[in-house]
Amino acid sequence: MDITFRRAVAGDFGDVWQIIVEAKQVMAAQGRRQWTEGYPAPATIEGDIASGDARVACLPGGAVAAYACITPQPEPAYGAIDGRWLAAGPYFTVHRLAVALGARGRGLGRMMMLEAERMACGAGAASVRVDTNHDNAEMLRLLPALGYVRCGTVSYGPRGERIAFEKAVVGGRKRPAFA
Repeated sequence: MDITFRRAVAGDFGDVWQIIVEAKQVMAAQGRRQWTEGYPAPATIEGDIASGDARVACLPGGAVAAYACITPQPEPAYGAIDGRWLAAGPYFTVHRLAVALGARGRGLGRMMMLEAERMACGAGAASVRVDTNHDNAEMLRLLPALGYVRCGTVSYGPRGERIAFEKAVVGGRKRPAFA
């Protein structure tokens, strides 16, 4: 499958918001509490796009099929982990990963996480960090399958605790040029 990854632009908001709404509906129907009626909010996604951290995966033809905020900015909640991170250096964080209902089952969540790793390596980061709720079965399967290590828990206050994962990546190393 020929998937392309790119930075989301303001014109993608409608497609991205539809993906988020679908994901929230699925979570609510399954009794999950990670995302609520108020989170993520449209302003959250607009902020991701404005910051340049919003990424989309597009199917052949350009249809937006998955979304994530992939940022090099430190996550404040990660500073108070109940546990221990693997790497001490700079890291990328993945937030709000969601796949369109019509595109599920194609491995897009996995591909989006691999894109985050590629971005982190390219920027010289030491790792990729991500957190998820205790009942997010898809992420709890996906992350260990990709080599992410459970490092502890982080708190988002009223939104609750999340399980924190990290994967060390080899970033920042210049490879020698060969003639």
